[in-house]
Amino acid sequence: MEGMKKITKEYVKGMRVHNELTVISPPTVPECVAKWFEEKKNNLESSIWSYIYCDMREDKEYDAFYDFMNSYDLNPIETLIMMQYGYYVEKEVKQLYVVEIPSDRGQYVFFLTKLNGKVAITRSLGYPVSTSRHKEGNSDYHLTEAEIRSVWDGYMELAEEVE
Repeated sequence: MEGMKKITKEYVKGMRVHNELTVISPPTVPECVAKWFEEKKNNLESSIWSYIYCDMREDKEYDAFYDFMNSYDLNPIETLIMMQYGYYVEKEVKQLYVVEIPSDRGQYVFFLTKLNGKVAITRSLGYPVSTSRHKEGNSDYHLTEAEIRSVWDGYMELAEEVE
């Protein structure tokens, strides 16, 4: 069952100073728009023209950026221009989990952890260790659903959400 998506807003400083231009409030855009903008901002006017004239005319798979450019109520061109002076980007916050693996090896507790970018099973000494100790502090124990499933889908049944 899919829960509510958690969203965070992060401010991105503009590359232009708005001298006499009164910016009432920086626009808030989805991550896909921020990504496109960051790739194209040094040649923005030409990139917007090219996107509208070429990319939107081609028979290609529609994506979230296409939807943004095609929705008049979002004022896409005005928004892209305003982004040069600073903007907020909305990012989906990935839910993190801690996975404690049951064991009959007395003094050890096993966890899925992320070490040097790889997911592995590690053991902690000192049974009983409560999972809550690993939930708060150590981000090595915090994994996304994709990272957990990359080892074995079944581990999602043991996953506890990190608040």
